[in-house]
Formats: sequence, C-alpha cells, structure tokens
Amino acid sequence: MRFQPLRRSVRRPVAAFTLIELLTVIFIIGILIAILIPSLNAAQRQAKSASTAGTVRAIGTSLELFKNENERDFTRTNGYPPSFSHPVLLDDQNNPVFTEQESAEGRFPFIQSKPHVYGAQILPVMLMGLDFNGYVRPSSVPKDKKAKPWEWYEPDTNGHLLQRSTLYMDPGKLRLLETEELGGSQPAAMTTLFPDWDDMKNLPVILDNFDTPILYYASNRAASTRNLLEDEHKFDHDYSDEGGPPFYFHQDNRGFTGFGANPDGSGATPGWNFAGGPDGGMHAITAMGHLLKAEEIDEYKKTFANYIHDEAAHDANQQNKQNWPMRARNGDSYILLSPGADGLYGTVDDVSNLPGT
Repeated sequence: MRFQPLRRSVRRPVAAFTLIELLTVIFIIGILIAILIPSLNAAQRQAKSASTAGTVRAIGTSLELFKNENERDFTRTNGYPPSFSHPVLLDDQNNPVFTEQESAEGRFPFIQSKPHVYGAQILPVMLMGLDFNGYVRPSSVPKDKKAKPWEWYEPDTNGHLLQRSTLYMDPGKLRLLETEELGGSQPAAMTTLFPDWDDMKNLPVILDNFDTPILYYASNRAASTRNLLEDEHKFDHDYSDEGGPPFYFHQDNRGFTGFGANPDGSGATPGWNFAGGPDGGMHAITAMGHLLKAEEIDEYKKTFANYIHDEAAHDANQQNKQNWPMRARNGDSYILLSPGADGLYGTVDDVSNLPGT
C-alpha cells in the first residue's frame, strides 16, 4: 500500500486592519451614534408626551364623571372639583358647618384637622377618595353626620363606612407619588409657597410620564371678563376694584410654579426646580400678570395671565382688541397642565387640555 505523502498546510497571511482603517471605522461609528442618539431621545420624549396626553385625557373624562354626580355640591366651579376652596357645607338646620373663612381656605377634604390643599394635590382625593376607596359626596351624608365631616371617612361604631361614589379613576393605573418624594429641587421658600408644608408634603399627586405633577386649576363660573386671575382666595373680598371675581387663582399651584407679583418677573420666588440648573425653578408662569390689560398681555409673555388668555376669542372682537373684555381659556371648566420634557410650566412643550397649545 502506497501512502500519499502528507501535505503541509500553507498558512496564508491574514489580512489585518491598519491603524488608520481602524480609526476610520471608529470615527464613522461615532458619527452614526451622534446622529442616532438625538433622534432616539426625541422619539422617547415624543412617546412620553403622547402618554402624558393620554393621562390628561383620562383625568378629563374622570372630571366629567365627577361633575355629573356632584354638580349640586360644586356650583361655583360648574360641578367640577374646586382646586382650592370648598363650598359652604350646611347641617340639617342649614347652619354652616365651617365659617366662610374655613371653607375658603380649603381642607383635605372638608376636614378641619387636615391640611390645606392645592390643585395638584386635591385631584387624587376628589377623584378617588381620601383612602382611594371612593369619594364621599356631601349630598349623600346622613343628617346626623352633616356637621361632622371628620367622621365621613371613618367607620362608625359598627364598623360601617359611608356610601362611596364609584372610583372616577383607578389608582392602580395611575402614577402617584407623595409630594415630598418628587424629583428635582424643592423651593427654598417652601413655607411661603405652600401654606402648610409639614402636612402637605405627604399628600399624593398624579404624575405625568416625565415624573412631574399634573397641575389642576378649576375655573370660577361667575368670573368677570375684566379679571383673568387673582393670587389668593379671599373669602371676604368682593373684587369690586378688580371688576369682578377671577377665572383662576394662581395660588392653587404656586408651590410648584413659584410666585411673582410683578409681570416682568422681578422679585419672583422660584418654584419647584424640575428642569435643573440655577434657573430651573423659574417657570414661565411664575409671574401672575394680575389685572394686565389687553394691550399689555403681549408685552409680558412669561405670565400666567398671558398663558391662560384666550387670544382667539379676543381677536374675534376687533373692536375691543386693545381694551376690555378678555376671557380665560377653558373659562367654564378647568386646566390640567404638565410641563413636558423641559420640566418648565408655561412653555411650548407643555401637555395640557388647553385649546391652541
């Protein structure tokens, strides 16, 4: 048997990248990443904005359900939950449960021992109840408990609870967080912006998809077209100097937005800093713009008055374009407001229920 001689395998030289070629590839990959990352971030922001818009719509639907069942209890706000003050509750002898001042100050909810409430913090309790098991409607409270609202969410001696409304929103489908656990930097003037921070810090808020609270402002149905907004709820104020009561109250969420009386922004107290940086707490609606006239509105863009001004309705009446009257957007309902991706309330990327935004 003849054996074939073994053939030695001949190694061929392996083609290798030169250093220049390797650097070129890395450079090209870097360029592609630089192009793709902004696009991916923009897509992510857009997705979060769309999801937040869905949450705003869901809250809006819940508020309409609330109105259908509670319109008689909240005539001042057209049946919607008030964003700060409460109606005057009467006992079975038609005597006020609280004084006018106590009712105007707002409680959580209707309970003297509980803290003041703001728009963003009143939404959960009004739509889901103090314990998230349903809201106790004042009209459904028996006469013997009308004057004892502190007992409305407590079981009686037999362990029975008052009848609750259905849940207007499912807490399991919402992103809820206690106020003090919100991200960003809390305002330095905490006790000035929040009337009762020690108690309010534990109240929950509904988050958008950017981890910031969705603000809520209820409109006053008896508002005057000469007064877009006021700072504080004044229980004994007749608003004669302002031409009538306002549509909205800046105070309802100023713990988050900050506060400034001057329309040019000077001397303002910064709000919650969700945006980062030294000026992140200076939201575009920090300044009120209280009693600005129509010809002045456009001069002060960064005011809450400018933000809520219904310019379309004003422009429709050319005769009065530079004078009174003015009207607030959603003047017969409410405002829901997310700051969007930039974390600043009152800017172009806000997500809200306001028409024209």
